[in-house]
Amino acid sequence: MELRSEDRYLILGLVLIASSVNPFSQYLYGTLELAKFSFDMLLVWGSGLLGIWLYKLLYNKGGKVTSAVLSFNYSTKGILFVWIIAGSIVTYWYIPGPFDYSVINMVGRSLQIISFIVAGIIAGLGWEAMSNAWRSITLFSMFSMMAAVAEIFLEMASYYSTNYYPAYSSIQLVYTSYALFAMAAVPSTYYMVKILKDLDLF
Repeated sequence: MELRSEDRYLILGLVLIASSVNPFSQYLYGTLELAKFSFDMLLVWGSGLLGIWLYKLLYNKGGKVTSAVLSFNYSTKGILFVWIIAGSIVTYWYIPGPFDYSVINMVGRSLQIISFIVAGIIAGLGWEAMSNAWRSITLFSMFSMMAAVAEIFLEMASYYSTNYYPAYSSIQLVYTSYALFAMAAVPSTYYMVKILKDLDLF
């Protein structure tokens, strides 16, 4: 039996979530900073796919409450859900204090996992209400922020010898910075151009 497109979102989302919260990934999470960033991204992306699947389910189901939520989501173009709510949740866990708490404390890690799943689902709901241009702007901003975080880490660890994230060593900050630069370079350039195309500027 062929899977519906909605089911593909659900299955892939669950696979990404499972790959980020299994015991082996959690072991790497506590020892390698790059692993933390990678698994955090997988968790949010996977939860985002669940959000898209949930949106399609709610849209097909209908109902007064569901219609009200989806209508409100559309009225804000998905920006409130994606940028404000989901973005604030993810950003909080990268402030130095909460960041270290999620690494060295199991309760903190559990809270972060739950928060990221919630953030991803909310972002997935908002994603479906976004125009192509806003989707490109969102992805461009995300990859650009990765590069900005990499620059901050590199400045702190290499030039100022300051480590505001003591859960990991300063040398890991440097390695993670270079990896984030590499991961952000091509996507940020691609979506910068795609924004112009989506806005029909060329």
